[in-house]
Amino acid sequence: MVDDATLDAQQHPSPARARVGLAALVFGAAAAPFFWNLHLLASVAVTSHACFPGREPLAAPIWNVWWIAFALAVFGILAGIAALLVSLRSWRETRGEKPGFADQLVSTGDGRTRFVAMCGMLTSGLFIVALGFAMLAIFLAPICAL
Repeated sequence: MVDDATLDAQQHPSPARARVGLAALVFGAAAAPFFWNLHLLASVAVTSHACFPGREPLAAPIWNVWWIAFALAVFGILAGIAALLVSLRSWRETRGEKPGFADQLVSTGDGRTRFVAMCGMLTSGLFIVALGFAMLAIFLAPICAL
């Protein structure tokens, strides 16, 4: 059985966890991939129905879907930038939570809050680039190509 003196002597592996909320960590790590997926699914659904409403494909969409796909991409990029900024703030709050080099900290599991914040920055940056390429495809590819 572990006594109270032993528990007091041990330090939590993520001592700065109180500085950053769980919602900020989850938003920072998951918002950009979520909005990229939303953009992909919604723009494909809207443009495919506009170009192929029945049995025969159309040469031009039945309504102007370019603006919808563009708005989804812009909204996704803005959400990704917001997630990047939230992750950056979370990382700045927790970057000094444990001293030591990465190989020392990984073996003990220290600095988990900082790790999740860093993952949020990396995934947000990656999906902002992916959304940028998706927006570029809106300009370059015809919407209803036969």
